[in-house]
Amino acid sequence: MSEERQIPPPRFQLGDPRWLLELRYLPWPADWAACFGRNGPLHVELGFGDGSFLAALARRMPEANCVGVERALEPTRWALKRLHREGLENVRLVLGDAFAALAFLFQPGSIDGLYINFPDPWPKARHHHRRLLTPTFLQLAAHRLRPGGTLLIATDDADYALWIAEALERTPGFQSAFGEPWVHALPDREPTRYERKALAAGRTCFYFIWRRVGPVPCPSLPHMMRPEETMPHRIWQGMPELSQVVAALRGRIWQDGGTIWRVKELYRSIEGEGLLIELLMAEGQWVETVALRFQPHGHESWILKPAEIGGLRPTEALKMGVRAVASAIEEATPGLRILSSTI
Repeated sequence: MSEERQIPPPRFQLGDPRWLLELRYLPWPADWAACFGRNGPLHVELGFGDGSFLAALARRMPEANCVGVERALEPTRWALKRLHREGLENVRLVLGDAFAALAFLFQPGSIDGLYINFPDPWPKARHHHRRLLTPTFLQLAAHRLRPGGTLLIATDDADYALWIAEALERTPGFQSAFGEPWVHALPDREPTRYERKALAAGRTCFYFIWRRVGPVPCPSLPHMMRPEETMPHRIWQGMPELSQVVAALRGRIWQDGGTIWRVKELYRSIEGEGLLIELLMAEGQWVETVALRFQPHGHESWILKPAEIGGLRPTEALKMGVRAVASAIEEATPGLRILSSTI
């Protein structure tokens, strides 16, 4: 085992903090009125690319609060430069995953317009599980839209268009604005950078505009997207034998349905006794690696808790992972007595 090393949470210095927010440091849900300093209709683009569509949206609707979500750093830099250049004050960019942002940051019935332009079609059948626009995602989108709110999707992949149409038709509360699943042109639309290239190459684009028209049941989110109120921990009375704990944890794998947890690495503390446990959590297309501490906590007591590294947030998957590791520790050290636990 290697020595434990503390790494402070990274902060991206990409420009004026008025414009850039990080999903992992925002409250769940976010207070968008506070972020913008005003109330206003909420319009959200997931995957904003170079920011041209989002900027056009903000110019066209100055009364709206426009939020863009992007997980890639380079497009975020391009979009920030555009916002600086145009001086747009009614835009905020969120660095993070689109599905997670929709799940964590937005209240039910809070979004007026949701825009998804040319998402990755993942054309190979074995990669279809990676597509963003699954039935689960679309039900979440409907749940976050206000009644009468609009979902706009654009793609130039015919197979993906059929997939999207079938998924939308199965989603409760959605109805097409056209009486048919899609159209091939939208007047006065600001094309994205990718869209201009697709049209110039002669490719057919499919535009979906669907509205929320009825009640939508609350979606069942993956364990990794179900927020918890408190950070999970367990405290024991007793003195564990660390070598036995290490042997019990090394290489351990747990699975619950589609969620998997695996102990990747174990590190000994450089200050006194204790372990840093690197735990991988995976569910579908979402993978996260977290660090857990197992260390002394007062007189002859020990605690297992998430480490203060990387802006970690409490989720059901994290709670379940801490519970699995705690059970393995108890198996290795039967004499431990639970003093306090949130798992």
